[in-house]
Amino acid sequence: MRSAPRLIKSLPTSRLALVVYASVILTSVSLVSIFIARPHVWAVNEVPVAFWAWRTQSPDTIDVDEAVEIARAQVLFLRAGQFDYQDGKLRRVRPLAGSFPRGIKLHLVYNTTRAVLEKLETIDSQTLANEIAATFREDSERARRDGADVKGLQLDIDFPTRLLPRYERTLSAIHPNLQPGTELSITGLPTWMDSPELNGVLQNVDFWVPQFYGEEIPKLSSQLIPISSPESITYFVNKARHIDKPFYAGLAAYSVALLYNAASSLVTLRGDMNPALIFSDPNLELINQRSFGSAERRYAFRAKAAGVTDGLNMSAGDVLVIDLPSSETLRSAARIVRTLAGRKLLGICVFRLPGSDDPAALTVEQVADALNDQDPSPAIFVRLKRQPQSNNSHAFALELKNTGTVSPILGSLKVDLVVPAGSFEEIRTGHGVTFQPMCASGPQPCSERRADLLRLTIDFLAPGQTLTTTLLLNRDLPATTGVSVAMQTETEQSYSAQNEIRIEAGEK
Repeated sequence: MRSAPRLIKSLPTSRLALVVYASVILTSVSLVSIFIARPHVWAVNEVPVAFWAWRTQSPDTIDVDEAVEIARAQVLFLRAGQFDYQDGKLRRVRPLAGSFPRGIKLHLVYNTTRAVLEKLETIDSQTLANEIAATFREDSERARRDGADVKGLQLDIDFPTRLLPRYERTLSAIHPNLQPGTELSITGLPTWMDSPELNGVLQNVDFWVPQFYGEEIPKLSSQLIPISSPESITYFVNKARHIDKPFYAGLAAYSVALLYNAASSLVTLRGDMNPALIFSDPNLELINQRSFGSAERRYAFRAKAAGVTDGLNMSAGDVLVIDLPSSETLRSAARIVRTLAGRKLLGICVFRLPGSDDPAALTVEQVADALNDQDPSPAIFVRLKRQPQSNNSHAFALELKNTGTVSPILGSLKVDLVVPAGSFEEIRTGHGVTFQPMCASGPQPCSERRADLLRLTIDFLAPGQTLTTTLLLNRDLPATTGVSVAMQTETEQSYSAQNEIRIEAGEK
């Protein structure tokens, strides 16, 4: 405040000088506005798409082709192996099995085992660089023989922030060992963003892929921390833009399961569990569910007794938490990236490549809808097929498939099938499906003898998943019958549909 009078007294007094002074001021303001201007906003179809493929088996050709055709993928960051440290020596483990994918640009990615991470402070940077470069050359030659197009090498090594100078030395030592034109890149942890040492690391790569998810893992079952949130993505995208290094924005499209013991402490974390197996396990009791603001849903289950779910061992009283992202979660994240990333953005990289055998990840249709800024579309396909008769009963296979891009909230999916009154004999369902005979007037619960409507309540049916049950009736069905479907979606929208479906012929 005290400087203002001195500034006014120092202004020139002639009219020409005032005009010149005003011009200087306006020019200065204009220059400042250029530097603080809002970043370039990308259109949906302008942003290139990439995926990480993160398994020991090469991805199926169909999955790669669908990523290219449906989600517009141009680049695949393919994990080609890990580096382990045993008996004082580095060695590659878990090399990629199968042929390297063709029809898409590849960057071969290498990460490390915990044994390497624990020794990063003592492992010689040149030795690590030599081992990485030699392995990359070997894999690149193998990929060439497979007809694959390898464009670069990427490292996914979680150096502690205090050891970033060692990472810089490792990357600097790798460069001379790469063929001209080979791109070198790294993934980036959110915790690195505030380190002044990061700039030195990034000077040694062509681009990087900061991961805008997984910033903090909840160590206690009571902690409510999403895989990613609009707030954290906004913060880190802004940070990445100001670092001024070309980058892909790493976004999450997979579920995370966290197991806590009875004392609420984290035991293990998995990113490959099938949510349907969790929801349908009778040993798991739902104790809590909630939605985060980005449409990511969190379910918590308590184990009633010791047991195994999808290969995970649990003790009585353990709590299993699963966080489920949605196409809306990814859509929100992609929108933030397009708005804030600026001109250094090379594209969006999704973790991970959708696969027909990977129920823990979003489907390629969900990813495509999200990246194209499309509303998620609910759709449940119902098929009824005649089966061979058994003991004078008429058997039908009832098939339900989620052909949409949105999941139901746990237990909200209900399917009503119209049948002749008094025709019901038996229904054979697995875990996760409950049955109730109904009278269509109302409709309302009634006895099996009077029922002319069969209601199935399905705990969970993710996009792309199919559920089949067997229905036995004491008489045949007409050529068509009525089916109605209702559910509450993960975005908390109501969905209902009524259809007349044709009974299909089955095996004789």
